[in-house]
Amino acid sequence: MLQGGKESLPDDESYDLVMGMLFEMRGVEAALKYIDMALQFGYKLSIKVFTECIACCVSQGQLDTLATLIERCRPPFLLSVDEGLIVSALATAGRTYSSNLLDASWAILRCSLCQKKVPSPESFLGKIYAHASLGNLQKAFGMLHEFEAAHGNLVNEAEGLFSPFTSLYPLVVACSKKGFEALDSYVLLYFQLFAF
Repeated sequence: MLQGGKESLPDDESYDLVMGMLFEMRGVEAALKYIDMALQFGYKLSIKVFTECIACCVSQGQLDTLATLIERCRPPFLLSVDEGLIVSALATAGRTYSSNLLDASWAILRCSLCQKKVPSPESFLGKIYAHASLGNLQKAFGMLHEFEAAHGNLVNEAEGLFSPFTSLYPLVVACSKKGFEALDSYVLLYFQLFAF
């Protein structure tokens, strides 16, 4: 179809079929070549193909390739992604200590939401966990501050969302790795940075 010229170019469904078969056979490199071609011709990736791509890249440890693909989805071709998928990518970034995947996932989420609504509490908690896992505690506290600004007024859920014993436990563990003195210094740092 590609050799036939402009009159016989493949459509979205043809690309989806070929890429889906390649991902099933674990031909990630060949599938990524077709993804590049599809994006160049202006086609959008389906959620199914994008999900298969994420699964294959994560299972084969090609997180940098996944981050590059996410960055290649320029704004006109940017997917409107399911936020649960991004939460999974953020959790994977935390478990695998991949700052590239963390940054790319958060960027695609912000673009997908079009700056019109704030990310869900789960997305914020995923990013806080990833920063804490990477040892970027200042960034984790900065994200906690953004989280409080965005979702701090949820009266019924606020106690559970901001509890150091449940949802913020990974951040507390990361802070206390060097003992209670380090934990005290991080709490003091937090209040110095964000007290108004």
